[in-house]
Amino acid sequence: MENGFIYAVTRIHNQEQTLLTSGDLERLIAARDEAACLDILKEKGWGASDAAADDADTFLSNETKKTWTLAEELAGGLKPFFALYHANDYHNLKAAIKLAYRDESAAHALRYFMHPTSVPPETVFEAVCAHRFSDLPPAMAEAGREAYEVLLHTGDGQACDMILDAAALVSVEAAALTSQSDLIRFYARLKADEANIKAAIRACRLRKDQTFLERAIARAGSIDRDALINAAASSPEALYTFLLSTQYAGAAETLKESLSAFELWCSNRLMEEIGPQRNQYFTIEPLVAYLMWRENEIAMVRLILSAKRNALEEAVIRKRMRQMYV
Repeated sequence: MENGFIYAVTRIHNQEQTLLTSGDLERLIAARDEAACLDILKEKGWGASDAAADDADTFLSNETKKTWTLAEELAGGLKPFFALYHANDYHNLKAAIKLAYRDESAAHALRYFMHPTSVPPETVFEAVCAHRFSDLPPAMAEAGREAYEVLLHTGDGQACDMILDAAALVSVEAAALTSQSDLIRFYARLKADEANIKAAIRACRLRKDQTFLERAIARAGSIDRDALINAAASSPEALYTFLLSTQYAGAAETLKESLSAFELWCSNRLMEEIGPQRNQYFTIEPLVAYLMWRENEIAMVRLILSAKRNALEEAVIRKRMRQMYV
């Protein structure tokens, strides 16, 4: 296995040469429009020959597929990375429930699903439509059944989302705890903390009560859940003060600015954790780091394309750009 890691890491280091550089990102930001951005990306080997020239979603989906195909090849399967893509299962469950609620067909539904997954999206959709949640893994079945019943009887899409979002965080963290990768465990904790803090600040600003917060904030992550809920139920100032006593003290000021600024802080924190893992040759960490970086890279490109589509100023784009792979 040691030799296998050396080969895999060497392949990953070779792939790193194809990653976008800061200069590439500057070219994208300076491009006149979305079509010009796609042309630049094609020069870098992005996209697929069968994708429409102006189909940005397919363009980016192809990059995600290529990344996971490489990871599967090098690791002999996707099982070591389960915690990194398990949230897709819950995204698909959420999409299936809402599509079934609107009585949409399976053919129409497929474009809403994400990959890779541990449960085929078609299986998720069929289970929801037939009300056979027992066809799904136990944790997904329980959350899906509750979310569906809430949506069916109340029509409250937000409550449905909160149930599934919280369940996803718990399930992803549980999967991460079984991983051999310290980086994956860090990733799961960070994502849970980020989601819980965002849920807390949104609820706080909307003056939601304790009951709402109990549903919105997952039992996952490294932050004291009860303390977070109590602070959010009090006032924004109490929430900021509470965060100063946690490892997210540096993010408290960004929250006052915007949720986007906070998300950027969390993304950059992950990039800082990734950097040192690239130099290991006898563990899976460099592969995990590469997957995380590619997720980050594709997210940056999606941001730029969206900005171009909506004619946003270059300064606005630069303000939201994430840290590069270092």
